[in-house]
Amino acid sequence: MARRYYSSTAVATTLSASANNSATSITVAALTGYPAQTPFTAIIDPDTASEEVVEVTNVAGTTLTVTRGVDGTTASSHNAGAVFRHGVSARDFDEANAFVNGGGVLNSLIQGSKGAIITSTGSAVAAQTVGANDTLLVADSAQTNGIKWSATLAGLTLTAPNVTRGALTSPIEKVTVSATAATGTVNFDAVTQGVLYYTTNASGNWTLNVRGNSGTTLNSILAISDSFTVAFLATNGSTPYYQTALQLDGSAVTPKWIGGSAPTSGNASSVDIYTVSIIKTANATFSAFAGVTKAA
Repeated sequence: MARRYYSSTAVATTLSASANNSATSITVAALTGYPAQTPFTAIIDPDTASEEVVEVTNVAGTTLTVTRGVDGTTASSHNAGAVFRHGVSARDFDEANAFVNGGGVLNSLIQGSKGAIITSTGSAVAAQTVGANDTLLVADSAQTNGIKWSATLAGLTLTAPNVTRGALTSPIEKVTVSATAATGTVNFDAVTQGVLYYTTNASGNWTLNVRGNSGTTLNSILAISDSFTVAFLATNGSTPYYQTALQLDGSAVTPKWIGGSAPTSGNASSVDIYTVSIIKTANATFSAFAGVTKAA
């Protein structure tokens, strides 16, 4: 199911020249009121034995590029002067009915700069890439008031999508729990998690490096004016350690610390929770605001 465009003011016109059954370029007398964007549906020789539904994919003046014989009709030859009008066909109604007959719940829909729409009623969705300008809407019959990621979306590759839903209720945030001791450089992969929890006692001070992942920069997945907040939970034993520096995509950034001062030590026998809110202010340029809280 792909996006099509419509108009309520399109005036029926005629073919300026004959078109055989294989022509993919046709010329009409006028296009008054027709959709300004493509694709749109047109009907040639409506209400006759030669009626044919075509999809207009490009407009150059009054010359149209068309896909012939769509929606179950047959490509036919048409004479000059044949009636040409904008309209709808069975597929416009069948697609709406398919949604209703599926129970009225749209399990997944992607609609963005590519104009692609993918729907699923329980079967696996083919692998797709969602770009930064795409919108992902997710609903599920078992959780109609919130967002629920289901197994049917496992094939999707999400690249900083805009997640839109009528109401956001108790979203589930991805957490990585690792029996790792903080030390050296701790890489925080923003593509796969919002929270990183190291459960083994830290063995040295560390630098937190926030990135997309090993092959993706944070800069590439954030648009200017986007923000992203991460949380790193570091477990300390009787000898505590702490975060001494912050990097974004491997480059040092000096954050502004809540309370006005960067930490100078860790907290023994506790979990120190470091939160960093990152705002992309220009290409590869960020502001960061950080804080640390003791949990014991």
